[in-house]
Amino acid sequence: MPSWNDEETSSEEECEAVSMDMGLMEEPDTTVEPLFRGQLELAHPKCILHQLRPIKRVAFEGPVTGRRFYGCPVQENGVNCGVAEWVDGPWLTVLQRCLCKLWEMFHEQNFGRVQDKEKFEQELARLKSEHERELAKLRTENDKLCIEYTKLVDDVSKMFDWQDGRVDKKQVEEEELEKKKKDLEEKAMLEVQMEKLKLAKEQRCILQSQAHIIKNTRKAMKDVEVDRDVLKKEKAKLELVVAELLNEGYGSKKKLEQIKAILES
Repeated sequence: MPSWNDEETSSEEECEAVSMDMGLMEEPDTTVEPLFRGQLELAHPKCILHQLRPIKRVAFEGPVTGRRFYGCPVQENGVNCGVAEWVDGPWLTVLQRCLCKLWEMFHEQNFGRVQDKEKFEQELARLKSEHERELAKLRTENDKLCIEYTKLVDDVSKMFDWQDGRVDKKQVEEEELEKKKKDLEEKAMLEVQMEKLKLAKEQRCILQSQAHIIKNTRKAMKDVEVDRDVLKKEKAKLELVVAELLNEGYGSKKKLEQIKAILES
């Protein structure tokens, strides 16, 4: 069985003082008891201040825990005049001490829970603060990553645009090269045709020149033949004259023979 020392004398005296039956006292905390509740049906007793029929209640505080009583029915918006009458008498002193000890243990446990709750709230506040700092840090890093990602996307887009532009430029260059090739081929064909026309013209000129030369040659040959015929006639005449002179004995016979030799050659 539990024992109490002399240090608990003051608490015992307080318990005994609280457990005294008083005509008017403050209403203790109560608990719900299904077998003892509702308003009192009898006309007496009545609450001291309001003279109303009291309500059945069961105390749940200190050494009066479990004692039934009739309490003032005024609970809100008014003055509660406390206990009208105790139904159960005071508990034995040992029981009151046990109840006081139990309530002390309850309050100590509750105080420990309050302290634990405060520590928990402090730790929770610290963790929340750290979480908020980490969250702010993560948000900052996330913003940086978003900026870097946006920049990377822009760079990739620019690279693809540059590649597309390069492909288009290459295609344009190929088309221009093909066009230049066609132009060069057409120009070469035109130059060949011009060379052919020029060669044909030169050939015509050569043929015309040859025709003129042949024509002039033939004309010159005809003129030569005519001149030759004239010379032949003149030679014949001169031979006749020389022969006549030789026969008649005029001039130098030697010179006449030389003239005759020239005419015969």
